Amino acid sequence: MSTATQPKIHAEVRERTGSRYAARNRAKGMLPGVIYGHKQDPIHVSVNAKELVELLHHNAHVIEVEVGGKSEPCLVKDVQWDHLSKHIIHVDLARVDLNEEVEIELELKLEGEPVGLKVAGALLEQAAATIEVKCRANAIPEFLTHDVSALEVGDSVLVSDLKLPDGVTAVSDADTLVAHISVTKEESEEEAAGEGADEPEVIGKAEAKEEDDEK
Repeated sequence: MSTATQPKIHAEVRERTGSRYAARNRAKGMLPGVIYGHKQDPIHVSVNAKELVELLHHNAHVIEVEVGGKSEPCLVKDVQWDHLSKHIIHVDLARVDLNEEVEIELELKLEGEPVGLKVAGALLEQAAATIEVKCRANAIPEFLTHDVSALEVGDSVLVSDLKLPDGVTAVSDADTLVAHISVTKEESEEEAAGEGADEPEVIGKAEAKEEDDEK
């Protein structure tokens, strides 16, 4: 979801905090969170869990949050999940000026069918699902993409190889491995065994030669 049309969500101030009250909120379909930043006091809030999850599924990064009759843009700074990673239990929202630069982790999607996958046993492995970048708050891409069509077996993609959108720069280390194509160990061993199949060992050949030498 592009930040050009910022989604909105209503939040209610939480008068009471703590795990017990947070659990009660979640039971009512409300998700506890906190709004902070820009040298203002933090505000403990609750938002509709279903609405927030829907926004996150659409890659919303900056959300217009309405609380107490006032609306302000906030960056989704952190999302905390339960121990099974099935349900969101808390969200951190950082106040943001839409013209300021922010650092954020974005999903990286690999596009295309690598030519190297035509090799038997070849696998494309994505080592980094997200990349940390820096850009203006009002120009955050929904996600990042990289075309892997030309990758051969043994080829790798580093952060430095990514073609980022204009105005977006990588914060993650340039040498960070993003993806690579390798061949499974089992397949490699089978190929190695196949290489020697053209010249099968003749059992008893050496022994026969020794007997001839003795005669």
